[in-house]
Amino acid sequence: MIQIMMRNYRNGPVSIPFKMSQDMKPYNIIDNDDEAEVNMYGEIVSEIPTDWWGDRIEGMYIILADFLNDMEQLKNKAKVTFHINSPGGEVFAGVSIYNRMREFKGIVATVVDGLAASAASIIAQGGTKGHRKVCNGSLTMIHGASSFMFGHYNVNELKDNIAKLNAIDKSIIDIYASCTGLGSEKLKNMMTKTTWMSAQDAVDNGFADEIADTGQPVTMSINKNRDIMIVNGIPMSVKGFMNIPDYIQVYEEVIATRQPDGIKDTQIGGEKHMTLEELMKQEPRLVDQIRKDAMQSAQTDVQQAVNNELNRLKSIDEIAGKIADKSLVEKAKYGEVKMSAADLALEVLKSQNDFGQTFLNNMESDIKGSGAEKIIPAPNSNLSAEEQTRKDIMDGAALIAGIVPEGK
Repeated sequence: MIQIMMRNYRNGPVSIPFKMSQDMKPYNIIDNDDEAEVNMYGEIVSEIPTDWWGDRIEGMYIILADFLNDMEQLKNKAKVTFHINSPGGEVFAGVSIYNRMREFKGIVATVVDGLAASAASIIAQGGTKGHRKVCNGSLTMIHGASSFMFGHYNVNELKDNIAKLNAIDKSIIDIYASCTGLGSEKLKNMMTKTTWMSAQDAVDNGFADEIADTGQPVTMSINKNRDIMIVNGIPMSVKGFMNIPDYIQVYEEVIATRQPDGIKDTQIGGEKHMTLEELMKQEPRLVDQIRKDAMQSAQTDVQQAVNNELNRLKSIDEIAGKIADKSLVEKAKYGEVKMSAADLALEVLKSQNDFGQTFLNNMESDIKGSGAEKIIPAPNSNLSAEEQTRKDIMDGAALIAGIVPEGK
């Protein structure tokens, strides 16, 4: 029987797409001469997960081959500390990293900063005995392996898959047993029912040697659908996980608004308040989206302003050819108070009106100065004033009608 699809065997959640901030990385390594720190904050995979159409599922992924290659430079260090905050992932990837950690020459310390679930709990056991720590408020979770199957299978094929899952579970139990001192049957029962352990539970069951007090509280919340958990500001898929503790706070949608200067708190869920730093830590995806929206809005505003300015200059150029005073055009374009084409036209009319009034005033002054206004014009005919007026009216009417008056 041809199997349509079977995913890799997993000891972790079903991948859910996340839009991550560009400055967030699934892991990073800090090299300090003969010591190093490794921060593992992603889902552990052999390759980037894809959806039904073969497109990459966005998220934070620790890719096995890349990670093992980077680990190679650490194997001879005197001490390497692995900080873990991960929902796990593919079981073979987790076991491979655990085995590589056990090959290191110096001390290997593991610290569960927030969550070490599924395959990540295997990696947490890679620390040297006495150097496995869990932060107060952290969670460690163990459960059995699973596989995703889609298609048609006969009995033998299903039995074969069950046998593989049992073999994988046994290898995980062997790792846990050697590191914790617990018996195989107890571990099998814990994995079958999915067991979540607090920091103290992890120590009591041998999954950690001590509780670390970093001075930084572990923050943990989950969405209403209970498939996305945010631990120390890192969103991660917990889809498919069973028995998630009920005491984990459900986070609400955050409605972000621009606050007046001096107000530092942002409201969440209608009642609870948090600082900007807390919002960035607990809701990094939201903060990232707000930043992107603000940048897009700013870009839109800038583009609109540029378009408005280009249209203003274009409108002025359309009437500039009819304006004799070019300095006025330059002033409209680039003066301290920029004008629209309508403002410029009004300014031109005002300028022309001022020029005309000045001309008339100067002309009147010239006439007064010449004494011409004292000269009485002599009559150009012997007609009386009344006859002259009647004649002027008749001549005007004839002119309008296109008739040339007699004698013209």
